[in-house]
Amino acid sequence: MSDYIYVKDRLEECLWYRKTWNRLTYFSMSERLMVSSPSALHGSVMGTIMGHLTSVPETIPVPMDTVIYRTFSANSVIVESVRAISDLTVKMCTRGGRVGKSIWLMESAFSQSDSDVMRKLNAYVQDIPSLLVVGKLLIKQGQQYHSPGSKGSAALRLRSSNLMTQEEWTSGHDADEFEQVVVDGHTWLMLSSVEIHVRMRQAGNSKIELNDTDGNGYAFGTLFPTVNLGDINNAFQRCFELVKQEVFVELESINADRALFDRTAAWSPPCPMESASLRSALVYGAWAMAYDRYAHWRTTLQKKPYNMTSRRISTSHSGNRG
Repeated sequence: MSDYIYVKDRLEECLWYRKTWNRLTYFSMSERLMVSSPSALHGSVMGTIMGHLTSVPETIPVPMDTVIYRTFSANSVIVESVRAISDLTVKMCTRGGRVGKSIWLMESAFSQSDSDVMRKLNAYVQDIPSLLVVGKLLIKQGQQYHSPGSKGSAALRLRSSNLMTQEEWTSGHDADEFEQVVVDGHTWLMLSSVEIHVRMRQAGNSKIELNDTDGNGYAFGTLFPTVNLGDINNAFQRCFELVKQEVFVELESINADRALFDRTAAWSPPCPMESASLRSALVYGAWAMAYDRYAHWRTTLQKKPYNMTSRRISTSHSGNRG
């Protein structure tokens, strides 16, 4: 744990860390420290999901001083087996907002590996008894990204012009080219698939079963290359019913008026997530991430050209020979 605190403190002093909002995860059982960097790609899609998870619970007809829901895109999770920053958290707040418990957590397997995400979800499930739902956004690339470097034909061509704006950089390309973003002969992003996985607590169980992928406690959907979110939307509807049951528990604990019970019982989740909105978020995120990669590469060259470094090394070596 001391290593986690030390690294965290040093990174927070670093301007680059504050600009990129890197996130630390520390697994206390294995004493393993992981650093991940959020991206425009997963952030855009996860942000659309978060919007849905923000708006739907707000329609449950109970006073805000009784139950209110808070959603977070970067929430600190500190439990026995892990210290982490989750990609998406929904908290159910009671007692006038003084008390909050996590009921819905989601992670993105893109800036983090799939195995690391599953390790985090397992830690959440084991150590957060209030959890009703956990989910995973799994984004796979067709090929690993490599920058143009400094000497290739694409690098020389791109270095001959100033840093382009996002509008200039994407001009001449269609939005549908997001699956493989190739600009000036270089591949900045290639997508293979985008999946959404959801697991929820089943009736009679005290915890979510992560390993059960056959029953009603698990749902799977795709956003790319095909859009198939029927099972995910059905699962979300069932998840909101679980949230509704938690509201009943809170109403009973404060001896609420029967009218509140009746209004809550009559409530049902509104329309599901729109696949078009998620698809649009994916298109934007892919192009934004590809441009971010270009801008980072081009800015790095401007600040410290690779050939300047090489000349310095050569000069240093020749001086030592003398």
